[in-house]
Amino acid sequence: MIRVTAKLLKPNGHFFLVHRPFRLAEIMTTLSQYGLEPKRMRLVYPFVDKEPNMVLLEAVRGGRSRLTVEKPLIVYREPGVYMPEIYDVYGY
Repeated sequence: MIRVTAKLLKPNGHFFLVHRPFRLAEIMTTLSQYGLEPKRMRLVYPFVDKEPNMVLLEAVRGGRSRLTVEKPLIVYREPGVYMPEIYDVYGY
C-alpha cells in the first residue's frame, strides 16, 4: 500500500494512515524506503490505563525529516462515556 501511495502522490502530497501500533517500526521503515517522511503521529488509547490500540500517522512525499508526536487521544472516560475531545470530534 505504501509503495503504491508513494507513486500516486505528488511531491509534498500528504498521506494519512490509521494502523495498529505494534507495526509502527515496520511502517516507519517502509515510509522512509519509499520517500514518504512521517510528519505527525498520535497514539489512540481506548482508556487511560490501557495500551494504545491505534496509531494515526501523517506523512509527506519528499518532506524534510521532522516528526511531531502529538498528545495521546483517549477515547473513553469509562465504559460507554467518551472523553470531551471525542465529543468535539463527533460534534456533539
